[in-house]
Amino acid sequence: MPKKKHLLRKEVTYSDIKDEELNILHQLGYHAEQSRFFAHLLDRRGWMQTVVAHHLNVSPAACHVAGIEEWLHGSFNVCVPIAIDTWNGKRVLLRFPLPYRVGEAMLSNTWKEGHHNTKLRTNLLRDLGRIFLSLCRVPLPSIGSFIIDKNGFLRLANRPLSVEIELLENEDIPTDIPREYTYSTVDSYVIDVLGAHDNRFRYQPNAVNNLGDCAYQLSVLTAMRTIFQSIFTRSCRRGPFVFMFTDLHQSNIFVDSDWHITCLVDLEWACTRPIEMVMPPYWFTDKGVDELVAAEYDVIRRQFMELLAAEEKELGCAALMKSNDRSALLRLSDVMNRTWETGAFWYALALSSPSGLFTIFSNHIKPLFCKDYNEEFGVVMPFFFEKDVGGIAGRKLADKKEYDRNLRDAFEDCSD
Repeated sequence: MPKKKHLLRKEVTYSDIKDEELNILHQLGYHAEQSRFFAHLLDRRGWMQTVVAHHLNVSPAACHVAGIEEWLHGSFNVCVPIAIDTWNGKRVLLRFPLPYRVGEAMLSNTWKEGHHNTKLRTNLLRDLGRIFLSLCRVPLPSIGSFIIDKNGFLRLANRPLSVEIELLENEDIPTDIPREYTYSTVDSYVIDVLGAHDNRFRYQPNAVNNLGDCAYQLSVLTAMRTIFQSIFTRSCRRGPFVFMFTDLHQSNIFVDSDWHITCLVDLEWACTRPIEMVMPPYWFTDKGVDELVAAEYDVIRRQFMELLAAEEKELGCAALMKSNDRSALLRLSDVMNRTWETGAFWYALALSSPSGLFTIFSNHIKPLFCKDYNEEFGVVMPFFFEKDVGGIAGRKLADKKEYDRNLRDAFEDCSD
């Protein structure tokens, strides 16, 4: 019988995961780290009781921490239920970020069955549009994240910590984007995010499968550097920049029975980015980021844009200004429709998906520039990635060979 190992949510065999693009060898450590962290929290039940008692002004003895089997956890957080004897609310959740990953499924519980329902979908899209308009109402001076400084003031003074940056760093891939770093232009931001994708290629041991795959990835990464100035509008390169959610998937959206949005969770990956990176959620057609069919997606995208434009008109939201032209007003709906036409939608989507970038480029970005010459593209472009591309390819193939050997060894080891 094949030997199994624990991932966070399931058991797998070597044959199940040997062809995965993700770094499974790294993820094999999550289950043990989760067990250790949960035990660490359980040992500090008294501290949790004291914290809850302090906030609710009750006795610590009235607070009862649930057993581990009742804890609620997703990919990045764990919520510990604590019952209170003398409090009307009966129970609270104490939330902790998982230190080895630093979920809640509401819309996702009914999405598959309900997303074809016109009434439910319209309610959801209209509410999403209102949220987008609210977030984009006030242009911000730079690309970055908010912090609360030591004096208690909210400041836009940290790097733009989007979810893809955190995912890369969680896989031990350096992004070379320092804290306390913000951007004043689209160009400088895009170049640094592309640099993080370059580092994924360099540092993820199973980044390539073979020489052909290596050449194609190098070609795509090189082309992404070349074309971005043709994708994004020059007049918007210095703004406006707007606040947006970068992890707005179905499991982070709470809805009522009519699919009106009641609240959003997991907002730690919100940051300010270029207005041309505001886009409808990719999951509208219930497909993965690298599985989208443009014509199919465009049907629901158009519905979303019509609802967004109607909300703009009703709320009078045509107030976004280009920072370099105070006389020019922008409508968010106009910007989003333009980015669909220019391909900026697909480019921004590719930037947000370390593993999906190459498929998105192949299916949606490259055809905007050249539909033919696929073989020549993979032969010529790698040599413009960096000097000594042959040495780079050799190292990546050696990395992959060592990764496969280590992964097999991990499954040969009977210990968990």
